[in-house]
Amino acid sequence: MSLDMSLEIEGEIPDWEALDNAIRSVGVINYEIDRDYVFQGAFKKSDGYFWLSKRSEAQRKTVIAEGNHGCSFCVYNAIVFRINNFYYDDFVEDMNSFLKKLTSLSSMQFVLSFQYEDVYAVRNKRGFEFFWDQPR
Repeated sequence: MSLDMSLEIEGEIPDWEALDNAIRSVGVINYEIDRDYVFQGAFKKSDGYFWLSKRSEAQRKTVIAEGNHGCSFCVYNAIVFRINNFYYDDFVEDMNSFLKKLTSLSSMQFVLSFQYEDVYAVRNKRGFEFFWDQPR
């Protein structure tokens, strides 16, 4: 069984420069980003793989994560992170570092959830919260 985290990001065209800089700051391998919005690779430390998931026109709506996040913004893209269970604690550190850096580089809102259920982090108009140990 794989564990996937979904990062629903705000807007039709996300802040690709901020995403690129934030992910590179954590350390990545097999990383690709291009003009066609390919965004994939793996965290170097935790081997947590990630890729971009574009939503179809029918799926474009507000945040679909079910947890308590209080966010309402249009989501065209999500980034899916597959956890390597052997490096679980390292993955949590990588995610926290990535999201903190992303928050410092962009005002783009996001919701991080476990398979669109429990919410583990939020960036909204009030700021950034990372609550991995007590998901909402």
